[in-house]
Amino acid sequence: MTTNLSAHTPTDTPIPTGGETTAVPITVTILDAATIFEGPETVYRYDLPGTGIVEGWALGQVMDQISKMAGLSWPDVEACVVADSSGTDIAQEATSIICRQLEVTGVRLIDPEPTISPLAAPDPLDPPPHPVPETTDSAPPTTVMEAPAYDEPVTPRWTDRLRGWLGAIDIFHVAIAVVIIAVAGASWWAIGAQASDDDDAASDASHPQPRAAEPSGDGAAESAPASPQPGMPGASDSGSDELNPGEKRLDVEGMSVVVPSGFHTKVEDGLVTATGKDPNLRILLAADEMFNVPADALFKEIHAQVDEDPTLRDATDEAGRLTYTEDPGDGSLVEWTTWEDRGHQMSVGCHTRHNSNAVQKAACRMATESLVKK
Repeated sequence: MTTNLSAHTPTDTPIPTGGETTAVPITVTILDAATIFEGPETVYRYDLPGTGIVEGWALGQVMDQISKMAGLSWPDVEACVVADSSGTDIAQEATSIICRQLEVTGVRLIDPEPTISPLAAPDPLDPPPHPVPETTDSAPPTTVMEAPAYDEPVTPRWTDRLRGWLGAIDIFHVAIAVVIIAVAGASWWAIGAQASDDDDAASDASHPQPRAAEPSGDGAAESAPASPQPGMPGASDSGSDELNPGEKRLDVEGMSVVVPSGFHTKVEDGLVTATGKDPNLRILLAADEMFNVPADALFKEIHAQVDEDPTLRDATDEAGRLTYTEDPGDGSLVEWTTWEDRGHQMSVGCHTRHNSNAVQKAACRMATESLVKK
């Protein structure tokens, strides 16, 4: 907001003619929330507060306003820059910044007259004594308060913008430093949390486990969904109100499964492996996109692989689920069950070091009957 305060008509304002440099001294009074310019006219700039000068974004516009008031005499003018007595340290700092910029430009700085208030200084062309009343008093009949219509926008010159940037460089650097410290702190926190998860996952793999082949359509090891995240915790208490005592729900890699309490999951070679307190049992879980391949065609392909692969046997298709046994050759056995759910091939492998006992079969049955694609 910009307001002009004139104690005389515009026709009384002296217009310098060729070569004359007798410009009226310009007084700049800086407040925390505004800047007042006094010279041939008085201009209140509420859009140029002292805080804006300190931060740098208003510095160039303040210099432009002083240059505009000086007219053809710029920069061969005298200027007085003062901070309002009611201002804070911000106004004092803004005053110092403006003084430095004026000195660099070549403006002659003069000290304020102690007997005259910057807000009530009389126009040098008006007959004395007719002081302009303070802003808190009502204006005399000859005073006109009006908002000027800008004939053209005041565009800061590149030199003034450069001075503004130089005036605000300290605060800008401080702000950048604060942002960098905050980002670095957040990054270290995230790295520490991930490292803690990795340590927990490493402690789960306390004994070696044989790797079993998986029932994929191309005979290769069946992979879990893309981009597995090692160490991702699979245990979740969601839906615990629907579980029976001794049961636990695991949500991992886009799958949900119910297993006995004490089981936890990890991702190993593209497979989700659930292990518990029994060192001779691990449950393998997978959900692979079928890409609109019918379940009958998938089962037919698995039957063909079982017939051709001597490590696979006993393929049985019942109630929409296909089961078969895999012999990895190290004495362990994997009893696979696979079916289709929501366009995915769901697979559960019950991997035991020897022939599975009743307890191990019960744990695998829980996983087979509860595994769903989320």
